[in-house]
Amino acid sequence: MLIDYVMLRVIWWFLLGVLLVGFAVMDGFDLGVSMLLPILAKNDGEKRLMINSIGPVWEGNQVWLVLGAGAIFAAWPTIYAVSFSSFYFAMLLALAGLILRPVSFKFRSKQEGLLWRKCWDNLLWVSGFVPSLIFGVAVGNVMQGIPFHFNDNLRVFYTGDFLHLLNPFALLCGLTSVFMFCMHGGLYLAIKTHDPLYKRAIRASRLAALLLFVCFVCGGLALMTFVKGYAVVGNIVHGAPSNPLHKVVSHTLGSWLSVYQHVPFAAIIPIMG
Repeated sequence: MLIDYVMLRVIWWFLLGVLLVGFAVMDGFDLGVSMLLPILAKNDGEKRLMINSIGPVWEGNQVWLVLGAGAIFAAWPTIYAVSFSSFYFAMLLALAGLILRPVSFKFRSKQEGLLWRKCWDNLLWVSGFVPSLIFGVAVGNVMQGIPFHFNDNLRVFYTGDFLHLLNPFALLCGLTSVFMFCMHGGLYLAIKTHDPLYKRAIRASRLAALLLFVCFVCGGLALMTFVKGYAVVGNIVHGAPSNPLHKVVSHTLGSWLSVYQHVPFAAIIPIMG
């Protein structure tokens, strides 16, 4: 029995959601520990303890991101093309940050000098902060809309620039991502370490959770007041291949929150968050 387009879309959206959520959960604490390294550790021994806590798992956790990008390319090549053309420089920064992490792990212990290790510790912090911020900024821009258009052959033409991506709402989403991963990293360290690093990790995770809550609420208020959302209007052909030229959308205030009027139980998701 062949699977129709409707069910196939549901399956692929589910798989994509699992992969991206899996990356946020599994690699989130890796990024958080990297950002907390110069804040929580008071000496080289504590830094080594924090680094060793994620050493055996960070490489496998990044596979979730690779699989997520591969799923987008396999199921929705048009979305893949739009995303990587619009966020090309931003993605380059994020990948550069992720590449710095294994380099910092390897080179930090090559010499005993304090300046040498401090330099790689700072780069390790950058490898956690930059991707965390960029991922949140990307989500914020997707919610606002990205300036691009298609020609008749569905070739993508991006009309924005990198600085346009760093708008206030996108940066708010970026800070939300940073605080979320810091909270995650602090809780992970609380499980993996002992006093006095354990107590510092608990305090850091609580502060990050408070800041995350504030940013989350501010983001919701922004969606209610000045960030316009998109909603498909007119008829949608569910049983045909995806083609963005066959859809018409409205760009109105409150569209992102209108889903809770039609599907009230969906409010459980942000409440749980």
